[in-house]
Amino acid sequence: MKKVLLALLAVLIFAVPAMAIDFAFHGDFSNEFRLYSNQANFFTGDFGATTTRAADDPTDSAEIADDTTSDSFASVKYRLWTEIATDDGAVKGVFAVEIGGIHFGDKSRGGGFSGDGVNVETRWAYTDFALAGGRLKVGLQPVKINKFFWTETATGVNYKIGNFEAAWYRGYEVYNTSADSNDFKDLDALYVRYNVKPANDVKVGLFGVWETSDGNTVNDAGYAAPTSNYAKKLTGYDLDLYTLGVDGGMTAGNLFANWDLMYQTGDLAEEFDFGGYFVHFDVGTKVGKGKLTYTFWYASGDDDSTDGDLDAFIATDCDTKGSDSSIVLFEGYTSDNYFSAVPYVQDQGLDLNRIGYDHQMSDKLTVGAAALYLKTAEDV
Repeated sequence: MKKVLLALLAVLIFAVPAMAIDFAFHGDFSNEFRLYSNQANFFTGDFGATTTRAADDPTDSAEIADDTTSDSFASVKYRLWTEIATDDGAVKGVFAVEIGGIHFGDKSRGGGFSGDGVNVETRWAYTDFALAGGRLKVGLQPVKINKFFWTETATGVNYKIGNFEAAWYRGYEVYNTSADSNDFKDLDALYVRYNVKPANDVKVGLFGVWETSDGNTVNDAGYAAPTSNYAKKLTGYDLDLYTLGVDGGMTAGNLFANWDLMYQTGDLAEEFDFGGYFVHFDVGTKVGKGKLTYTFWYASGDDDSTDGDLDAFIATDCDTKGSDSSIVLFEGYTSDNYFSAVPYVQDQGLDLNRIGYDHQMSDKLTVGAAALYLKTAEDV
């Protein structure tokens, strides 16, 4: 009997189709140094979106000092991620962790004597699998809507098939513990996109995002004026923000162009109306082993914080990079240490003009120079 059972077991084992699992391990290990800055306060946090106002004066906003202290620092940012997939790619799991922006000597985050800090963060944790001819991602995943509006990590469900993409993301949640309450204070976002190619070298994307929450946040003075021009900071507010956009790019020989257009509407706390907009384009040409690029963008600002209109363009969650804008204001060479992650200054918007040249010295070395003219869209 034992021999018969072993024989049957052997038949069953060899009858099951063989399935291979692919493992991939990735790493990004970055050690960074800022040799000198005479505006140390520029790099103590994301000051660019802060509009904190005094409780007794809704017109008061955070100030930018003409002079501040000097400083230098070193930091470390390490990221590790693993991808585990079936050999046919039908199912893939992604898990990533990081320690980020830890300054040398910072005891509070494990950068001081002896280390031993509790500083490992979950970056991604999602499953990506084939479904009905497309791909479905579920979990904590990268969100890539528009680099000037929302390009970061969030929890949600994303489905993409062909040129069409749709998603639901929840960036903030509040447990509803009141049995007689119908309020939905969670901050949810619904996103749709359709990409078209009118020509081989032209791509155009049309997208829309609705972010909504039924919170009821007010401050000590009893009004609901926002303390930040950053959607991810507006948690607990009664919010309906609609963003409609067009982005894309084209090439024609050595010439190239990129563009982003966005318009926003909706309301905050049923007292303020959103009405911001954003315009960006790059035009340039390849010149030998280099490229010459002119960049323009305009983020609208709010000229009067006491009226019922919020005319400033408002990003949801993004990291504006120095390579996309400048080597001055939106500096990003040291991770998590920059004046602003958003493409504007507080709720005063931004008018940016840049002309730059980048030259490929070798396969591993690019040298660039740029001249810029920047000003806020509204007077500060």
